[in-house]
Amino acid sequence: MPGKTNLDALAELEPSHLLRFTARDAAAALAAAHACLAQTPAQVRTLTIHPLGSWAEGVLRVGQLDETAARALSDHLAGRPGVLSAQVEHQWVRP
Repeated sequence: MPGKTNLDALAELEPSHLLRFTARDAAAALAAAHACLAQTPAQVRTLTIHPLGSWAEGVLRVGQLDETAARALSDHLAGRPGVLSAQVEHQWVRP
């Protein structure tokens, strides 16, 4: 089994925020995530985009943001063209 990477060690120490958002399609979801992340110091842990019929769902897990900054990122996502909704789903810290 491979050892832990620096990213794994950081993920265990820093809070992570899970943001869930919907958009009119996968391209709009990706464009919104890209535009918002370019303007924040957030560390992207994971980003997945799932096409769901006529719209898409994005799930973004970020680190290096406090709760206020995570909510601001979610609000910024919600205001992007093609985005239908966005919310901070939860936060967790590994002991």
